[in-house]
Amino acid sequence: MQRRTFLSTSATTAGAALLAGLSGCGNAPRYTAEALGTPALLASMGHDRIVQLGRVYLKMTPAERTAESLRDGILAIAAPWPWSPVPTLDALIAADFEQNRTVFVDGWMLSAAEARQCALYALAHS
Repeated sequence: MQRRTFLSTSATTAGAALLAGLSGCGNAPRYTAEALGTPALLASMGHDRIVQLGRVYLKMTPAERTAESLRDGILAIAAPWPWSPVPTLDALIAADFEQNRTVFVDGWMLSAAEARQCALYALAHS
């Protein structure tokens, strides 16, 4: 193989690998709408309390009153870089607490992801 051919092939391969990495090839969040809108707190707090928390959060955050904006808020935290591993929802919540991404909603300290999940749940069940 000639040097020019080798360099051209190497550059093309490196470029393709870089584009695949930047596009998040195979690494995009795979959360279903149902999973995003069903807080783990539901089992312990019940439907009515989650709806109440979700409604309060929606009033607190006018910029996040649509399901799309709430999902986008959760997903922005989930994979800030295309090459970042996609964490589980439980890991997202733990990371929120570790990084002080918390909010007080109706007397409860929730992670940002939990609060948004409650709001998604309230939108879907109100």
